[in-house]
Amino acid sequence: MLSNMTEISKQDLNKIKDVHDLWIAKELEGNGSELIDLCTQDIQWLAPNDQPIVGKEEIAKHLAAHPTKVESIDISDLCIHDSGSLAYLISNYRTHYLTSGHSGLHESTGTHLWVLRKEGDDWRVAVVTWSAW
Repeated sequence: MLSNMTEISKQDLNKIKDVHDLWIAKELEGNGSELIDLCTQDIQWLAPNDQPIVGKEEIAKHLAAHPTKVESIDISDLCIHDSGSLAYLISNYRTHYLTSGHSGLHESTGTHLWVLRKEGDDWRVAVVTWSAW
């Protein structure tokens, strides 16, 4: 419940921000397949207007089948809250990218939401969902 969210420790806040920053960096470097390393085994990928994808192996297959070259990502209004071993991260984004089989640069703008789970001392992404507007 959101009403039970607590003030996040500075250490956990920094670790979650590091995961987010590393995710963005991997996308910009073209290492989308390495995003899986930042996720829980049972990661859930909830894309707009699409069936859920569950598990590292299935998401890796999806990423390989839909190659995307991310040119830029702008993040704004980043907000992080936690409740012990769970946290959520929400922010607005604007992404410019290229896709195989399509010409020209595409733009996607919206909000993304992550649910993260603490595993030992590390935070891992457990759910990724986003809107596009």
